[in-house]
Amino acid sequence: MNKTVLAALGGLAALALVGAGVFALSGPSSERAHPNVLIVLWDTVRADRMSLYGYGLDTTPRMAAWAREHGMIFERAVSPGMWTVPSHASLFTGLPPSTHGAGNHHRWLDEHNLTLAEHFKANGYQTYAFSANPNLSPKRINLLQGIDHVDLSWGRQWKKKVVAHTRDKMLRRDASTEISPSNPGKKRGVGFYNAGPITHEAFTAFLDSRIAAQEERPFFAYLSYMEAHKPRVPALQSRQEVADKETIELGLATDLTFNSQLLYSYGKKSYTEAELEAINRVYDATLRDLDDATADLFADLEARGVLEDTVVVFTSDHGEQLGEHQLFGHRNGVYQALLHVPLVISYPRALTPTTISEPVSNLDIFNTLVHLTGVEPPEGDYARGVLTDAARRASGAIFGESISIDKVGFNRVQAQFNDLVRDVWAHKYRAVILGDHKLIQTVSFDDDSIVAQELYQLSSDPHETHDLAADQPEKVADLARELERWREGLRLWDPQRADLDAAREAEGSKSLSDCKMLLQLGYTDGECEKLFSGGGDGGGGGDGEQAAIDEGDGEQAAIHP
Repeated sequence: MNKTVLAALGGLAALALVGAGVFALSGPSSERAHPNVLIVLWDTVRADRMSLYGYGLDTTPRMAAWAREHGMIFERAVSPGMWTVPSHASLFTGLPPSTHGAGNHHRWLDEHNLTLAEHFKANGYQTYAFSANPNLSPKRINLLQGIDHVDLSWGRQWKKKVVAHTRDKMLRRDASTEISPSNPGKKRGVGFYNAGPITHEAFTAFLDSRIAAQEERPFFAYLSYMEAHKPRVPALQSRQEVADKETIELGLATDLTFNSQLLYSYGKKSYTEAELEAINRVYDATLRDLDDATADLFADLEARGVLEDTVVVFTSDHGEQLGEHQLFGHRNGVYQALLHVPLVISYPRALTPTTISEPVSNLDIFNTLVHLTGVEPPEGDYARGVLTDAARRASGAIFGESISIDKVGFNRVQAQFNDLVRDVWAHKYRAVILGDHKLIQTVSFDDDSIVAQELYQLSSDPHETHDLAADQPEKVADLARELERWREGLRLWDPQRADLDAAREAEGSKSLSDCKMLLQLGYTDGECEKLFSGGGDGGGGGDGEQAAIDEGDGEQAAIHP
């Protein structure tokens, strides 16, 4: 690996996650020189839907209580990317999507990038991950560089438990998703994404194995939770916590399959206000599922004494559009529904619980963990501060971007509606947040020209419903210059340095079962499209998951009436 990859990134926002007077670093623990690191990531979770951040429904009561008692709560954390691959690559490398290059156009994190796991492993850590997302499989995309042991929710050890847990939450009358029992479309199994309690079991099994082996090294661990990602099947009790009976029933009946979601986003389908309300309550219910699963894990870790000497980062990779701006999912935009994510950092030995109101970027989690743990920093010139107010004030601008077009979604909708024009949708998106204002640029994918600009004042318009660009051209110009300075300072992804052969090999090795898992999540293109159209099995093996995908585990009776 190239240990100098974390070079200065020009105008990237400096994030002082901790400031003078907020906390002071304590000395190392008496047990060992460096604390453990645990990253807990709720995939597809937007901060504004969490009661932790003031949402009107009590979606995350237990995690809110934990965060207020133990953590630094960042009220305005921003994800640098809009979907799993670019956002995880940024989280793991501290680099923006334009620099690391991982995304739709290049589904691979190039080997020359240094990841958190690699750096902590090189500094004497044992590394572990539990993934419920096929995009974070070791054989695909290379996001888990440096992980010693990976547990997969669809792996042989855990898949039957995950399937049984998912079926136990299902209602027989549910017709809303591709995996719902009453959906009339072709079934592709129940998937392996609702793995909350199994994540807990797998991680504590890892901890037990450390005790048995008398492992003295600290651990670096990453746990992903996928309950909020489509297809959503929250437990009935969670639905009842956030919706009345009528709304629950409408949520079970309203079609939010991948195809319907795309049609709505491309202007070819509509929902009633009541249906949109029901869809939103289903999403909220998944947060109750996540809240219980994660709070149970943290309670267990607290009882074991693990959290006392562990830096915990709780966050999300991106949010989710739920009908706002005529959009569903995480594509075609950089609105707050996608950018604004939860971020809480806890470390009892060094941090005092508090709330940080300044905008911050998840890019800076890398540098923050290096400083909090006291491990040797990677070589390279850092442009980001961590501990002082002065560093936080050095640059208040925070950036987000979507660097590749939604080829899969566009092609699917165009196959059904041939009047869909590519030029209208072939866009990239950029955003800058400075103080209270946010500028969004819609940019042509073909020639990088600016197609449109939107300006919002987030304190008074957090849902971005009133575009101020026409009324405040000077503010637009100021923020546009911030974006331009930032881009001029970036080291852009270079195809000449990219692992193009490795990326092609990983894409071509996907099996039919791999593709079915990706299809359930709305991620398919390339080789997967060939397989679904009868091009044969792409090989590569699916770790034995085919039977469960095709509903072959004999657990149908567990589905609730």
